[in-house]
Amino acid sequence: MAARNWSGAARYGLPGVLLGITLAWTLGPDRGPTAQAQVQPGGVERARAAAGGDSSGTIAFTSAAAGNAQLLYLIDTRARSFAVYRVDPTNPKGTVKLEAARQYQWDLRLAQYNNGEPTVESIETTVKALGPTNAQTR
Repeated sequence: MAARNWSGAARYGLPGVLLGITLAWTLGPDRGPTAQAQVQPGGVERARAAAGGDSSGTIAFTSAAAGNAQLLYLIDTRARSFAVYRVDPTNPKGTVKLEAARQYQWDLRLAQYNNGEPTVESIETTVKALGPTNAQTR
């Protein structure tokens, strides 16, 4: 089949997936993925389970971005950090750009941040007001 007849997913998705596997293989402590996962839209949790969870400490997946670019996500569950890269397969030189990186260990200690109603405090107050027997039956 000629390359010009390929669908956009095969033409642009394959380089992103290959780059993600290569980076995960290179950066992973075990020097290779424990299993390969095929990610469907919204299938992050499925990919994590298929890739063996956090046994190697690294989770990698891609998603579509604006235009033909893709986003590559690397999550280090041991260091509690992540990085997001923009991969542009249409650039003749090929580009990989770090978009964001963060250690999220402190984020996980917040009870709430930037949330809408109902707040964590109002739910907690309601549950405590119901008492232990009423809260469990609802």
